[in-house]
Amino acid sequence: MKNHLLALVAALSLAGLAPAQAATFTGVVGSTSATVADFSADGLIAFDIDFTSLTSATLGYTIGAMDAGGLSFNAMLRNFTGAGLEGFTFGLSSGSFGSLGTVTRQFGGASVIDFNGGNATVSFSPLEFLDVEIGDPLLAGAGRLDWTILGLNAGDTLNITVSAVPEPETLAMLLSGLGMVGWIVRRRRQA
Repeated sequence: MKNHLLALVAALSLAGLAPAQAATFTGVVGSTSATVADFSADGLIAFDIDFTSLTSATLGYTIGAMDAGGLSFNAMLRNFTGAGLEGFTFGLSSGSFGSLGTVTRQFGGASVIDFNGGNATVSFSPLEFLDVEIGDPLLAGAGRLDWTILGLNAGDTLNITVSAVPEPETLAMLLSGLGMVGWIVRRRRQA
C-alpha cells in the first residue's frame, strides 16, 4: 500500500513538472462555411481558414497558464470564393493586438494594416484572389514576423473573428441578387 501511495505522489509530482497547457482550440463558434485547421502550440495561436463563401469565421480558444499575458499569432487565409477581396478584418473578444507583423500575398501588391485594440483590418491594393499569410504560418522566415496578442489571463475565453471583405462590386451584385429573389417571391405570392 505504501509503495502505491509513493508511486501516486511521484506521478503527481512529475505531472506538475510537465509544461502548462497553452491556448487550447475549442472549435468554431456558430456555423460557418469556412474550413478551419488549428496548429496552435505553446506561446502561439496558429490556424488555416479556407473561405468557401463571403462569410466570417469565429474561432474559440481557452487561454492556458503558459500563455497568460501574451502570445504570438499567425494564420493562413485561403480564398476559395473566386471573388476579389479588398481585405480581411480580425476581431478579438478579449485582449488586444500588441504588434502586427507581416502580411504576405500570393501575387504581391500593397497591404495596409490598421489596428486599434482588439480590432485589425488588412486592406489590399489591388484586390487579392488567392492566399494571404498573416505573420509567418509556414515558418519561412525571410523577414516574416508573427503578430502578437496581449492582455490575456489564464482561463480567459478568446474568440477570434476573421471576416473576408469583398470588393464593392461583388457586394452590390450579392445585394441586387437578393433583391431580385425577394421580388420574385413576392410576385409568386400575389399570383
